[in-house]
Amino acid sequence: MARRSIDIALTNTEAGAGIEEVYENTCTLASEPELCFNYATNEELKNWGFSEGCFSCLLLDKKDVIIQAITTYLHSEGSGKAYTANVHYLKKNDYGTPVKIETLGKDSILFKKKESDGISYNLLFLKCNVHTAISAKYKKDKEENLDHIIELAEKIAEKINQF
Repeated sequence: MARRSIDIALTNTEAGAGIEEVYENTCTLASEPELCFNYATNEELKNWGFSEGCFSCLLLDKKDVIIQAITTYLHSEGSGKAYTANVHYLKKNDYGTPVKIETLGKDSILFKKKESDGISYNLLFLKCNVHTAISAKYKKDKEENLDHIIELAEKIAEKINQF
């Protein structure tokens, strides 16, 4: 069965207590001919075999924002190129300091950045032909924030295993 990004994204129920879904958007190159990401042009996405992306925004306790960007590719080589390009983009544009975590999937990286209005995490991981990015902005810097974003990523990785 083909992996569809929308089937892999966590719903508010799957994400856990206190989570509310604000929006969800699914796109393909066919339906969004001008589609591009901050790290890849439309042409690169086509060359990599991009097939679908699901972008959803969740709120935790009505204040902390969590964005899921789950993109599927026709093959793992394409998703690997997208993952590498995204990691390079985040490093180059000061999205924070990498934090040591146990590897999720084939490869993963987590960036943490303290800001004036809270703490941001950007967790990227690669599994099969799926490239996942979870960005979370927590209003308060608490120890459980790290556990929370990793738990979300693990739930997504488990959903990828089901296909």
